[in-house]
Amino acid sequence: MPGFRRWGKSKFQKNPESSFKLLAAVLVITLYLIIKEFSHPTVRTPVRPATAGARIQFTEWRNGTDRADAKKADQIKAAMKYAFWRYRENAWGYDDIMPVSGGNMTTRNGWGAFIVDSASTLALMGLWRELSLSIEHILRTDFTYSKDPVDPFETTIRYLGGLVSLVDLSDAGVIPANIIDQETRDAILKQALALADALGPAYDTPTGMPWPRVDFGTQKGMPDPPELFREHPDKPRYANPVIGPARTGSSILETRTLTRLTGNPIYAANSTRAWAPLVWNKWKTTWPGMPDAPLDIVTGEPVSRQRHWDGGHDSYYEYLVKMTLLAPSSDPYLGVYKSRFLSAAHSLRNHLASRSAPAPNHAMQHLFLGRQSDPWYLNRQSHLSCFAPGTILLGSQYYDDKYLRTFALALLEGCRHTYVSTPSHIGPESWSWIPKFGFDDPVYAPATPRQLSEWETSGFWSTDAKYRGRPEYLESLFYAWRITGEARYRDWAWEAWVALEKHTKAEFGFAELRDVYRVKEEEWSGDGKGRWVDRQESYWVAETIKYAWLTMTGVEVASLDSWVFSTEGHVFRMIR
Repeated sequence: MPGFRRWGKSKFQKNPESSFKLLAAVLVITLYLIIKEFSHPTVRTPVRPATAGARIQFTEWRNGTDRADAKKADQIKAAMKYAFWRYRENAWGYDDIMPVSGGNMTTRNGWGAFIVDSASTLALMGLWRELSLSIEHILRTDFTYSKDPVDPFETTIRYLGGLVSLVDLSDAGVIPANIIDQETRDAILKQALALADALGPAYDTPTGMPWPRVDFGTQKGMPDPPELFREHPDKPRYANPVIGPARTGSSILETRTLTRLTGNPIYAANSTRAWAPLVWNKWKTTWPGMPDAPLDIVTGEPVSRQRHWDGGHDSYYEYLVKMTLLAPSSDPYLGVYKSRFLSAAHSLRNHLASRSAPAPNHAMQHLFLGRQSDPWYLNRQSHLSCFAPGTILLGSQYYDDKYLRTFALALLEGCRHTYVSTPSHIGPESWSWIPKFGFDDPVYAPATPRQLSEWETSGFWSTDAKYRGRPEYLESLFYAWRITGEARYRDWAWEAWVALEKHTKAEFGFAELRDVYRVKEEEWSGDGKGRWVDRQESYWVAETIKYAWLTMTGVEVASLDSWVFSTEGHVFRMIR
């Protein structure tokens, strides 16, 4: 069957590992249940709220606070139109625009990453002219051809997720029929199927965990390309390809939705098998719910002892809780996913969260998330892990866990502190702090006069002062606003958006910042453009702008009681 790589067709079948018998049993049961559940494709099924007891969004709104703040929402929508038309006029069809120079980049297979990744944002905003242009491009694109190796993770979350989300939005009536009629809807789904089938060889491993890359020409999986090791000479090399939890555990939302839309169980089965070595982990773990990583895709064995919720691990934990929202209530593994998520979230709370020690000029203490690397606790956090407050808050609401709720909101306050402590009011890419308890000699300490000054002033110091267009802080504020109903989270989101628009808006889009502590034009030579990095990733329009806008619009738009958001910000229907 296309897109499904069974062990019987694997080049590794000569020496099957008995340790995978349990995973094989899990897969067989899953395949049977998926076939039974999705034997009839869904076509324009109305969106239904979650079942009783599963309500997520706040309901006790007062004085119209749940309505859109139209002025602010319109300002963010205008920024989306600005980004779209600058791209349309100067880089149409390329993956991304270079926002300072007006040039273009081909970094995501050349299929127009901006176009596909931004489509669900355009749909939710009701920007129909822009969406129509995007759909024309999508239908003309050959998603089965790429001259470069394809990254299964990035391709799934950006492209496959974007295409599948468009179909779901159409079926739900969010996109009117004059924009996507039945014929166009089916054509978009056909494109998603072609891409999913082309990604199939990624899963051709003994464990089911995907290869780091796929060659669409030979239809074979392949290890990381050599240039990756040249660019990162410190990156360890192992006997077999290795992969992190996020890369093997973050495709099940996209593929489960594709299976629902088509009735074909292959896609969900691939992803279930891919994350099975994590969910049904046979290796002893130091902390419940948190597997060691990275993992050997041939044996499934961890090759190191890294544990955290930061980049490379993050979205696996996100998808555990979101799968319990997306999957039908008849799914027999919902309890397993719930148990794994709760164990992992409490392990994070107990072992990796730490309060910052008071600094000379900043007595307040903030909660940050560190990492474990073999025997070392690393007191460093990146902007990426600011997704955790929103995801944990979502889980705490759905699973009714008050301790996790308190934990999530404390983490969110810590992320906000990194924003309000810089001159730009934008948080850095990564930072460190002195833990208050348990670490007399932390791994990281201020190493330069600048770092020492930052620590003395704010209680943390930047280890990478760039801003890369990241959405995670705004994402968590969106969840906090929709779940708690507390106005401060909406205010914080607006505060962040004003800073982002002020400091990143360039002539051809929105640029990255070289240093969130140095954003004044006079601090840079020449015309001040040196403060920008000439790059705009597609997640800027897929997530950052989307979450800012959703926090300012009415709470009925993309309700958390009806929609599940992917790690790239694409929405899938919650059908129970």
